[in-house]
Amino acid sequence: MQSKGLRSAKRWLVGSLAIALLTALSCRLRLNFTTATLLYLIVVVLMSVTEDLASSIFVSGIAVVCLTYIAPPSDSFRVQDPSDVVAIVAFFIVSLVTIGLMHRVQKLANEAVGSVRRQLVEIEERQRRRIARDLYDDICQRLTLVVVRLQGLNRSSSTAFREIAELSEQTSKLATDVQVLAHELYFAKLEYLGLAASMRNFCREFSRQREVEIEFRNNNVPSPLPPRVSACLFRILQEALHNCAKHSGVRHFGVELRATPYALHLTVHDSGFGFDPEEKLKSGGLGLLSMQERMKLANGKLYIDSQVKRGTTVHASVPLNSLNGLRPARP
Repeated sequence: MQSKGLRSAKRWLVGSLAIALLTALSCRLRLNFTTATLLYLIVVVLMSVTEDLASSIFVSGIAVVCLTYIAPPSDSFRVQDPSDVVAIVAFFIVSLVTIGLMHRVQKLANEAVGSVRRQLVEIEERQRRRIARDLYDDICQRLTLVVVRLQGLNRSSSTAFREIAELSEQTSKLATDVQVLAHELYFAKLEYLGLAASMRNFCREFSRQREVEIEFRNNNVPSPLPPRVSACLFRILQEALHNCAKHSGVRHFGVELRATPYALHLTVHDSGFGFDPEEKLKSGGLGLLSMQERMKLANGKLYIDSQVKRGTTVHASVPLNSLNGLRPARP
């Protein structure tokens, strides 16, 4: 996936090329100064929509240089008419104001969207908790009672010994599956064990259920963590491990949770088939969009490094300055 710096460089290049092409077009078609100024302003507005403030200002500066070139006398960087100087200065000021307003509007829109996303995730977590408790406290208990009664029939009746034993085994397995599903929906241990211990327990249970090997390591993880951060990283782990087990084609995975002086990092790796992250993001597959949205709510970042037949690495990081001043634990 492309880095932020590379995307910004591409925007700088595209904006600069657009201004250069408009300059060449203005000189060739002998467009008047006012028309060229309006065309440049359109490019600046379009650049400001990309939410890249630095690129927009840079392109605006390029446009000012080009305006001085096409202003009478044309094909030089000398502006003789004071009104043209005023027009160029006015263009630059209007460009900066427009860029600032667009940036502000986009920031407010992103904050509104982020607030809605946060509420949706909180509602989802509450529903997960409710359904998990219903499954565990009601359905699991009732299935366990059915197993006990079947086992009693198994001891007292000899007419359907084999059928009852088989039904008892299937019901017991169903109760276990429901319990596993309840844990998947809401991992209650996360609240009192902390993130590192809960991840270790989950990896152990996941290994036993899916018959895979998971090497879990943790280092200097601060405790306690804000609930939203713990829940976010735990859901990332769940989603990543499910994808590994379902799509990688291998049975050995690596999980690392560690803290640096500036961030908390979660890495999930497999050496399997791999995939094209950009293609999966466009198709909304593998739960990647869900993982990205969760990381945004925790002020974190999600990186996915994967190539076909070369494995996949999912790396989630949350800055420590968003964890209410927490610092890595001492080893």
